[in-house]
Amino acid sequence: MEKGTSLWKDAWHRLAHNRAAIVSLGVLIVILLLCFIGPLMPFVKSPTAINLANSTAGPSAAHWFGTDQLGRDLFSRVLYGGQVSLLVGIVATAVAVFIGVIYGAVAGYAGGKIDDLLMRFVDILFALPFLVLVILFALVVDKPASEFTEWVIKTTGFERDRVAPITTLIPLFIAIGSIGWLTIARIVRAQVMAFKKQEFVEAAVSLGLSRTRILFRHILPNVIGPIIIYTTLAVPGIMLLESVLSFLGLGVKPPNSSWGILIKEGADRMEISWLMLFFPSLFFASTLFALNFLGDGLRDALDPKSAKD
Repeated sequence: MEKGTSLWKDAWHRLAHNRAAIVSLGVLIVILLLCFIGPLMPFVKSPTAINLANSTAGPSAAHWFGTDQLGRDLFSRVLYGGQVSLLVGIVATAVAVFIGVIYGAVAGYAGGKIDDLLMRFVDILFALPFLVLVILFALVVDKPASEFTEWVIKTTGFERDRVAPITTLIPLFIAIGSIGWLTIARIVRAQVMAFKKQEFVEAAVSLGLSRTRILFRHILPNVIGPIIIYTTLAVPGIMLLESVLSFLGLGVKPPNSSWGILIKEGADRMEISWLMLFFPSLFFASTLFALNFLGDGLRDALDPKSAKD
């Protein structure tokens, strides 16, 4: 008798044969290790140490990527900036996916007037300029986030330098995540509407299970594939949005840094030192390409109809 296999084993088998996806996964792991573990290494210098005598210097043994206009080590600034950009991309995407999955699942399973009302609200938000909404929402939550920072400092007794770099990103997390759930809500709604007519849902209804249990224990686990695919494709989009906001001066605030801020600084001083633009752009572009190729690979792996084998 031939041994059976699961959907996830089949998906991993298809993904493992996708060279572009596997290489992209390796690139992402390397970038994550560099950004989050690299700064802990003793050879990585402080990103805030200023040395005007060594301004815009080229790569050397002391400064692998050279220095910026204030003589700060560009390698360490790229790594620390990567932490912020990746955190914004991952956390904001998690917020957007959480809201969108719950909203879309409820709308799709409830149907009728509730579905119409919920989806008309989504249509209204879709009609508004996304970037303007994010900017306005960030301004609204900026003051509460500042008050939250002060509360954390008083409650924990931590120094401001340890607390502020994280808490000052809260408005950006909330703003992007609270507006970026519209697409995933439509995706989940369509999937739930298709699954709620299946036989296993009718069997669960005949057993007397509650609507909440049927939705979250029986229907949503079958929608996990599209959710994973959307998540991997949404992270680069949100990272790109954060870079645009930071480029415009509306995103990450100094003294924090991100790849968007570093790219802006490099673009302003490209004639003086092109390396200030090259290295942050290289890391940023590599991350975006890797996430997109990995998302395409997961789409093929989790959807047998689109698999190439």
